[in-house]
Amino acid sequence: MVLSGTTPQARYWTVTLYDPQGSLVANSVQRYGFTSQEIIRDQDGTFELTVGPRARPGNWLPTGAIERYVLVLRLYDTPIGVATRSGRDAPMPAIAQRGCR
Repeated sequence: MVLSGTTPQARYWTVTLYDPQGSLVANSVQRYGFTSQEIIRDQDGTFELTVGPRARPGNWLPTGAIERYVLVLRLYDTPIGVATRSGRDAPMPAIAQRGCR
């Protein structure tokens, strides 16, 4: 699975990987998420984050031995709120399923 694109305007954001019960996903590299400060971006400001069991170059979150998981995106200090209804007003990253590589 790949999470890619841009996020809404925010001072800071995090994306974290959890199992379906809400616990952090156990993995050998102890990587549970990324922040807006540490994620590697393309020159245009977009990013691509791969989520899967095998190591990948760039931004990668290991799923360990689980098949089902939850990604949580948290936005801090953002003008985006409940009243925002249009994708044009709040760009969100896209999720794409990719085959085994």
